[in-house]
Amino acid sequence: MKNLKFLLFTILLSAIPLLQAQEDNTSVRQNIFEVLQATDGVGKVIIHQDKRIENLINQKQSAKADREAIMGNGYRVQVFSSNEQRTGKTEAFKIEREIREAFPNTGVYVNYNSPFWKVRVGDFNTIDEAQAFRSKLLEVFPELRSQTYVVRDQIVK
Repeated sequence: MKNLKFLLFTILLSAIPLLQAQEDNTSVRQNIFEVLQATDGVGKVIIHQDKRIENLINQKQSAKADREAIMGNGYRVQVFSSNEQRTGKTEAFKIEREIREAFPNTGVYVNYNSPFWKVRVGDFNTIDEAQAFRSKLLEVFPELRSQTYVVRDQIVK
């Protein structure tokens, strides 16, 4: 009985790398529609839909992949940080909206990393660029002076 258990255990352990290798081979990037319509001998799914839906999903996936590929080290100007549960989120999105209106060509990012809501502005390669933008920002929003400073962050290159 012990030999049988040992034999089964050994077979299972030796099969794991084979399963992983098979998974690596089948990880060719397919969209969800191709996966659903693929036949595996059990059944077949036919999707009737407007082709524009599939195009939009594919565009969104490729845009996300492009965005992830062009991230790098840099600087942003942090203008808000709060751990107030009741008001932090509302205040963060209010500040984001105001800054987007004042600086429409500059990226504004709201981030929640429990328990903090943060608003950061810009994608700057050097600290000098970030400091120069901070000065412009404080001319428009002097009330943010006490919590505005330059931070290192992952930026869109």
